[in-house]
Amino acid sequence: MKKLCLLLSFLTYTFFCAAQINTTKVPNDNKLKTALDSLVDQSVLAFFNNNSRVGISIGIIKNGRPFSYNYGSTEKEKPQLPTANTVYELASITKTFGATLLAKAVLDKKVNLNDDIRKYLKEDYPNLNYKGTPITLLNLVNLTSGLPNWMPDKDIFGKADPDSIPYILDSVHTTYSRLDFYRDLHQVELKVSPGSVARHCNAAAQLLGYIMEGVYENTYDNLLKTYFVNPLKMKNTSLIKRGKLPANMAKGYDGKGRIMPVIDWDDLQVAASIASSSADMLKYMAFQLNEKNPEAKLSHQPTFGKVEDGAIALNWKVRKMDNGRRSVSHTGGSLGYSSYMVFYPDWNSGIVLLSNEADQGTQNELIALAEKISKP
Repeated sequence: MKKLCLLLSFLTYTFFCAAQINTTKVPNDNKLKTALDSLVDQSVLAFFNNNSRVGISIGIIKNGRPFSYNYGSTEKEKPQLPTANTVYELASITKTFGATLLAKAVLDKKVNLNDDIRKYLKEDYPNLNYKGTPITLLNLVNLTSGLPNWMPDKDIFGKADPDSIPYILDSVHTTYSRLDFYRDLHQVELKVSPGSVARHCNAAAQLLGYIMEGVYENTYDNLLKTYFVNPLKMKNTSLIKRGKLPANMAKGYDGKGRIMPVIDWDDLQVAASIASSSADMLKYMAFQLNEKNPEAKLSHQPTFGKVEDGAIALNWKVRKMDNGRRSVSHTGGSLGYSSYMVFYPDWNSGIVLLSNEADQGTQNELIALAEKISKP
């Protein structure tokens, strides 16, 4: 029995040391001078205990002060520590830009949240209603439109090997145009009443972008620059376009370490194809934290569900915490990138995490990581 205890103690000590050796090998720029530095380091190194992780950039606002941390590498083949200017796909956090733009259009009195979306479509779409209830602009941003998550709304995978799915998606969407989107929109058959059920929807976010282009008579690329990139001085933020990837963009990987296709698809730009850095997202988060900005304040108003459980605002999830204060958040996951942003307007604090790896658990681990580091 004594020998068994000694053996278990030795194995435990060996495992602990191995874990310490493993985590200390993660390159980083953390100066380890403050309590926050230590908290970030302890939390992030635990995140890297999963060997599939590649790199992560973190931006934190604490009581109005910004902090940045970077760990890991921008690519597996050529290790290079990311910086605050390293660019990642934002994936679905992209949707919050379109929703904030819609809030601006409402405040500019160009649209009303309860407008039937067909008011802004050039062709007739009698199919875009359910038993007389139409899809509204609000439904597009609170996930209750009833539209399919993807266009085209058909099985494109068949019995394909799961490992090939990212490449099938890429091959289909690189040739799927705006004309294809509007053509297939005629074939959509709503199964539920708009406003009744919330579910993730790329098609709704993309359609909102097209509508905003018409409302403001400008391209979405220019709208992004005019209302976000230029005034907030977000020098690393842009729509991803085929053949024009940012020079300082990290490579994205799946959980098996394979380089994944970048979502540079025209039909998903407004839903998932903004690329940005932690430095820029700190500026965007500061904008959202300041609810004296009327667009930010409106976009945070709950519109579906209960805030105790996590209500949906304009593409933001708003939750009332146990202390009665609010958290506002959004996740993002693409083929090779994962992201998460959560902020607390009542504390002028928040965190954004950008990672160049995506598997089934990465987003949840980013949420848990944010909880450890930033929850007041």
